[in-house]
Amino acid sequence: MKDAAEPRYDNSLQSTFSLGQLTAWLCIAVIGLSVIACVAMSAGRSTGLTAIKITALDAASEPRDHNFPLFMKKEALPDYELFLILSNGGKIILGSKPNASAAEGLTWQVSNPVSNSDVASIRLDERDKVISDAVAEVQIQGNSVTEHGYRFDFTVQRSASIGLKSFFKTPIGIAITTGFTIAVIIIILRFIYLIW
Repeated sequence: MKDAAEPRYDNSLQSTFSLGQLTAWLCIAVIGLSVIACVAMSAGRSTGLTAIKITALDAASEPRDHNFPLFMKKEALPDYELFLILSNGGKIILGSKPNASAAEGLTWQVSNPVSNSDVASIRLDERDKVISDAVAEVQIQGNSVTEHGYRFDFTVQRSASIGLKSFFKTPIGIAITTGFTIAVIIIILRFIYLIW
């Protein structure tokens, strides 16, 4: 008499299930590491520039449109313009202050705060009708920098949104976003597969 057929297990199904579990755990790990990396790196980029005050240390050395005494004295004052030069090659124009002396200090507000990490330099120009001349260009180093007879005072604030916005523009931020998105899609597809 023949023995009853022994049940046979499909090893391919078991290996598929194990591979599916491994993929799901890898995706969860990628998501977790992405979140941790995002928070850590954003924290380092969370200090943002909100205002810059520029003071001429010697009013007599400020550039003038002309040197005629008693003739259009206000119009002879410099026309200052301030730029943020970004590390990605871009430029943000903060605006100009025509016919103004910086002896008492001139302040430019940064309407959308920019992470200090994204600012390569800050350039002060003296605008003319024909040509603009660079007066001074500095990097953010501490709260105050002096260059070519001008003192640049920086007002900064810490904000998570500034850090996140700055981080996601970097190549690492883009790579983490891509990995996070792929991992989420794989987990969703795996979940749909298990339901069906």
